[in-house]
Amino acid sequence: MTDDRSAPPGAVREQWSELVARAGETARIEEAVAGAAAGKCRLLLIDGDPGVGKTRLLAYLIERAHAAGRTVLDGSATEFERLVPFGMYVDAFTRMSDEHDEPGGAGPGVLAEAALRTLLSAGETSDTERGRLDRYHTYRGIRALLNHLATDRGVVLAFDDLHWADGPSLELTEFLLRRPPAAGFLLAVACRSSMIPPMVAEAVARRDRRVTRLSLAPLDENAVALLMPSDTSPRRRTLMHRVSGGNPLFLRALLDADDHTLAELADGRPGAALALERELLAVLRGELDRLTPAARRAAHAAAVAGELASPVVIAHVAELDAATAAAAVDELCRQGLGTLAGARFAFHHPLVRGVAYDTCGPGWRVAAHARAAGYLRGNDGSLALLAHHTERYAEHGDEQAARTLAEAGIAYLDSAPATAVRLLRDALRVLPERDDLVPYRGHLLTCLAKGTGVMGSLTESRRILHEVIHLPHEVAAAAVAFSSVISRLLGRLDEARALLSAHTGRAGHDPRLRAQLLLERACVAVLRADPGEARRHAREAVALLSETADPVLSAATYAVLALACLQDGDISAGRAHSGRAGWLMDSASDNALVSHVELVAPLSWAETLLQRPGDAERHLARGVDLATMSGGSYAMPYLLIAQAHQQARVGRLAEAIETANHAATASEYIQSSETLAMARCVMLLPVLWRHGTGPAMKLAGRLAEAAPGSAWWQAMAHLSAARVGLAAGRAQPGHAPPLPSVLTRDTEVERLAVQSLQAGAEGDVGAALRRSAAAVAAAEGGGAYRAGIAYDARARALCGHDDLAGAAAAARIAAERFAESGAVGERGLAHQLLATVHGRMGDVASSRAEIGRAKAAYRESGADWLAGQLARAERRLAARGPRHAARKAAGPPALTAREHQVAELVSQGLTNREVAERLQLSQKTVETHVARIFSKFDVRSRVALARRMAGQGDIPAAG
Repeated sequence: MTDDRSAPPGAVREQWSELVARAGETARIEEAVAGAAAGKCRLLLIDGDPGVGKTRLLAYLIERAHAAGRTVLDGSATEFERLVPFGMYVDAFTRMSDEHDEPGGAGPGVLAEAALRTLLSAGETSDTERGRLDRYHTYRGIRALLNHLATDRGVVLAFDDLHWADGPSLELTEFLLRRPPAAGFLLAVACRSSMIPPMVAEAVARRDRRVTRLSLAPLDENAVALLMPSDTSPRRRTLMHRVSGGNPLFLRALLDADDHTLAELADGRPGAALALERELLAVLRGELDRLTPAARRAAHAAAVAGELASPVVIAHVAELDAATAAAAVDELCRQGLGTLAGARFAFHHPLVRGVAYDTCGPGWRVAAHARAAGYLRGNDGSLALLAHHTERYAEHGDEQAARTLAEAGIAYLDSAPATAVRLLRDALRVLPERDDLVPYRGHLLTCLAKGTGVMGSLTESRRILHEVIHLPHEVAAAAVAFSSVISRLLGRLDEARALLSAHTGRAGHDPRLRAQLLLERACVAVLRADPGEARRHAREAVALLSETADPVLSAATYAVLALACLQDGDISAGRAHSGRAGWLMDSASDNALVSHVELVAPLSWAETLLQRPGDAERHLARGVDLATMSGGSYAMPYLLIAQAHQQARVGRLAEAIETANHAATASEYIQSSETLAMARCVMLLPVLWRHGTGPAMKLAGRLAEAAPGSAWWQAMAHLSAARVGLAAGRAQPGHAPPLPSVLTRDTEVERLAVQSLQAGAEGDVGAALRRSAAAVAAAEGGGAYRAGIAYDARARALCGHDDLAGAAAAARIAAERFAESGAVGERGLAHQLLATVHGRMGDVASSRAEIGRAKAAYRESGADWLAGQLARAERRLAARGPRHAARKAAGPPALTAREHQVAELVSQGLTNREVAERLQLSQKTVETHVARIFSKFDVRSRVALARRMAGQGDIPAAG
């Protein structure tokens, strides 16, 4: 089998079109085409070396798909258009449009035209914001189109030479592999074995039964003999097989080689492989040399024009009149170098085009690209193709070329950032050095900085921005705003604040520019835990935006304002502003929202705090999708951190850990130490509850080594680390991490609660009671979750004071409030606390009921470590009844002399350290004695021990 696109003229043409020795492969293709309708095959990969016959086998698949009544879209990638975004899909939909040129209706041709308009929309409008290719919208649209085409007859999407595909085409292909259309869809691709794209290789590696791989081996000697003329001698057939290695393309190139040359090549002498390659290229050049001068020039023009190569375009690029160009194209087809598909000329093999492109002469080639660009400008051609040709002829000082490259680069900032960066760098290189172009150059530098930031190079982005900041203020404002974003990601808040302060007053009278700077100042103030300043800047921005028609910027401003209000404890204002922000974001298009997608994070954070998990989840899902499809690397960590926080709050611990790990990876990719610390912070409690104190303490140590730079996140990190320390028994003096001072109201309740827990763990019952009472007071009107945190701390403090009735009442309120807020893990902890209190009160039945409720919560949230701890408590409860009765019958426990001394001093209120100093023992020895005394008396607190020692009652053991 071989590829008939490069078949040479002559008698063997018909033989070469046969599928020689590929019966097994064709049978599996038949199965794949038939099975696609039932969803049994989703991906078919044909791979092998160049020239082994991949294209011919893919053509056979297309033939069988047509015969089976499937709708077929086929395209190919080329080495020369690798930098044209979505080029492979444009080729496929162009062919479909040409084949189904039906007037009116909603047939495949009309749908293909709609897809082409979507893929090429960057060149159809001068409004850059609207003209940007929105990847998320584009990918969903293409998937919906394929779904529609698959509904009736099934659809086959076939791509040749996938290894040459551009980045956006590969990303769209990966999207379709991960989220395939309905049953009836088959993706068939051909590519070189050594260059299989990662997402295809991954799909094959998963060993999914719906994936078929056909790796083409070279032909054996018998198959090679079938391709040779019948009068070929056996010796020459053997030589041809040895030299070609069974590769049909090489075999074809060697047909005219004499036996002496074949013998030299067969001996494997040094340079034999190079000689074979030269022989192949010489054959292809020879085919071009046999053409008339006009046909040869047409071949050169077609190689330059690529997918534009219609006879009209060939005439324009080759500088031939229409009649001469038409005759030249006819000659190319007649000589077997290519064929006309509709109005487009296509070479039979990429190697033929490569030789035609390489032999046309560099000077002529540059001028030909300029003529191709001129044709596109004069006929409203695709901006992507126009930029492709412009890149190949543009020289410094060509303002028109620079603006073309810049327009294309800006258009692809959100859809193909790597392409955008390349085009913008080229535009800046070509742009003339004139004073009147300084503002335009500043605009391009700002866009370039955004592109490098999107790609993850924050330091390089910041360096570029500092070239713009010193330009006139109307140019510098956007650069200052984005520079602040970069500074936030790097944790340099003071630097961002100073830069914004210096430029806000000089931003001119443009309300949108001033609002952008004020919004960024509000973001910085939120992170600095200064809600008053944040509210002031956000309100001023809202007032300015009332004069503009920018709903997305308004939505982002209201979102930050809502979060600042919640930091300030103003719940009603926060609820009103977050509602307004949510409404504006929901009404915005994907294309408009993508420019401020990172500010979905503060909105969803506010919605989580306000106990609106459904809204938070919906907005975050959209934001993450948009950031993913637009390449918004700098926005992704913020969104994922907010998503992990929301998932942890509603008890989806495994998802929260996975999302936070994704956020950490995204942060490392863009080298953002700040968001890396934030990601570890939101991961702490989920890791503790699911995996235990060991992994959680290790993570807390890493967080302590690289803590967040922002005050707000420092507070949250300290509080989470303190809770992990308490769970690990590290609450003795010197072990607990220092807690922050009062910062914002949204962290105040948890700060007081953690201080209460720490005091209780250290034996300071009075401080625990005072702090927990303050937490309950601070939680008033702050929502169910904060109330749950406060009452949980209050219950534990009362339990330490042996006020078991009060502890039970507080724990019950905590469980109710956590249930109201949807906090599953915390609800389980509250029920476990209730089980402990009931156990100490001797109510075994109630204790067991609460253990059941805690079990259910841990099972629902995936809190495996907490469930293990609970199982141990349950076993203690089961053994407690008989043991407690035996102890009562036996009378007061027997203490050693030293234990009696320690017990007396502890009952007098001395701490372990004071007891150690009094008895001249080590503190560790005293701790061991105290543990034994507690066990003998079956008590869990110093107050209970004092009562037992004073004969004030028998307290049951704690659970």
